[in-house]
Amino acid sequence: MISRAFSQVLGKGYKCPLDLFVHASAVVGFGSNMPRHLHHLLRQPDPADGFPPKQHPLQNNNRGAPPTCTFESNWTLQHSFSTVKNSNDTPLDYIMSFEQRFATLRSIGNCVNECELSLLLKDKIAPICYVWCDPSPWMHITQGILMTINVNKMIKAGCKVKILMADWFAQMDDKIGFIAGGVLSKVHPIGLYNVETWKATGMDLDGVEFVWLSDLISRNADEYWPLAMDIARKSNPSAIKSWLRVYSTINTRGHGSMNPYRMRDFTAAEIFYPCLQSACILFQKQADIWLLGQDQSGAHMLARNFCTHMAKENKPIALFSNMPCNLLEHPERWAFDDPNWAIFMEDDEEDIISKISDGFCPPESAEGNPCLDYIKYIVLPRFGKFEVVQMGDNGGSKTFVNMEEFTSDYESGVLHPSDVKQALAKAINMMLQPVRDHFRSCAEAKRLVEEIEDFYLGQW
Repeated sequence: MISRAFSQVLGKGYKCPLDLFVHASAVVGFGSNMPRHLHHLLRQPDPADGFPPKQHPLQNNNRGAPPTCTFESNWTLQHSFSTVKNSNDTPLDYIMSFEQRFATLRSIGNCVNECELSLLLKDKIAPICYVWCDPSPWMHITQGILMTINVNKMIKAGCKVKILMADWFAQMDDKIGFIAGGVLSKVHPIGLYNVETWKATGMDLDGVEFVWLSDLISRNADEYWPLAMDIARKSNPSAIKSWLRVYSTINTRGHGSMNPYRMRDFTAAEIFYPCLQSACILFQKQADIWLLGQDQSGAHMLARNFCTHMAKENKPIALFSNMPCNLLEHPERWAFDDPNWAIFMEDDEEDIISKISDGFCPPESAEGNPCLDYIKYIVLPRFGKFEVVQMGDNGGSKTFVNMEEFTSDYESGVLHPSDVKQALAKAINMMLQPVRDHFRSCAEAKRLVEEIEDFYLGQW
C-alpha cells in the first residue's frame, strides 16, 4: 500500500542514515511490484460505505488538524475491555484495584522507576498518559496492533489517554522529509492514515484525545525553545551517543550493520534530536505518564537527568512498550532496506506467510526467538489464546492461554518450529484482515491512502 509507494521512490539509489526518528519504521525493499502492492488493500469493488460521509474529525481546518481535538467516533467499536470513563467528572463504571491497575500498566513494558509509578497510581485515580507517535506511512505491527492493545489497557486502568502526534519531528526523518520537502501539511495525512488504522484495529477512540505537536510548539514557542536549548547546554554529548549506540545495537530495524556507527559518525540532527524530544516530555507539565518506544529511552533519561541537575522533584514517568526482536537471524547480511525484518500493517497475506516462514525460529530455544516474541507480545494479548496445529506423528491441535505453558512445550521439543510458524502467520493475518477490509470499504480511509500515494509518487 503506502509503504510500497515509498519503496519505489526511495529505491532509486537513495540511501539515508539509520532512522532514529520515526518509531518502528523501515524503508521497504527495492524492486517491489508497484501495481500489486500499491493497491492490494483496495482491490475489492466498493461495497456500500458503512460510514456516513463527513469530514474527518482530525481534519477540520486548513492545516489538516485542529490544535487539540477529541476523536468523535460515529460507529460502535466492539471492545474486549470493560468500558471505563476516564473523566474526572464522571464516576468509573468499573474501578480496578490498585494492584490490578499497576499490573495492567506494567504489562505494557519496562518502567524505569516502578516506585514512582506505584505512588502515582495511589495518588491519582485518573492519571493523564501521553502516548508518543511519530506519524508513519509504514506502520510496524507494534505501532498498529500493539499500540491499540496498550492504549486500551491504559483506558481500562482508568488513565486519560492523549496521543501526541509528533508531526513536527516526523518531517525531520530523512525518508519523509526527503519527499515532503519539509512541508508540515504533507505529514498530516500520514497521521490521519495512522488514526484510520487504529480505528480498524479496535482502539477505544472514544477514550482518546489527539494532540498535534506542531500546534503546541507554535503556540508556545517562547517556552519550548528556551527549554530545548537549556537541555542541550546541560547534556553530555558522550552520553547521548552512548544511548544511540545501545539502541542501534539491540534493534537494527533491518538497516544492515549491527552497529552502523562503526561505519560513520553521528549527524548533528541525531545528537540534537534527543534534546528536542526531552524538551517535549518536560514541556507537557500535565502529563503523569508517558508511553514511549524503546528507541526513546535516551530522550527520557536525558529529561530525568535534566530534572536532577535542576533539582526538580517531579521527574517524568515512562513506560517503554515491548517490541519483538528482528525476524532475521543475521540482519547484517541482508540488504540495507530489506523489509523482511518485521511485520507491517500494510503487509498482505502472502507477505506475512513469507516473512514468518523465513523468520528465525531456533528449535527448542525461546531466548532471542523472534517468532515467540510475536506470540508473547502481540498474539496472546490480542486473542487471549494461541492455537497450534501439529503435523506428522504428533498430529492434533493444542491451544495455549499463557506464555509459560507454550514456552515449556516449545523448549521440550513437543512443538516443531514449522508448526509454530504456520500458526503464527495465520494468527497475524486474522489480526490484519479487519484493517484490510476497512481500507477497502471506508471512503475516508481510501481517500487518505490515495492522497498520500499521489503526492509521494508525484514527486517522481
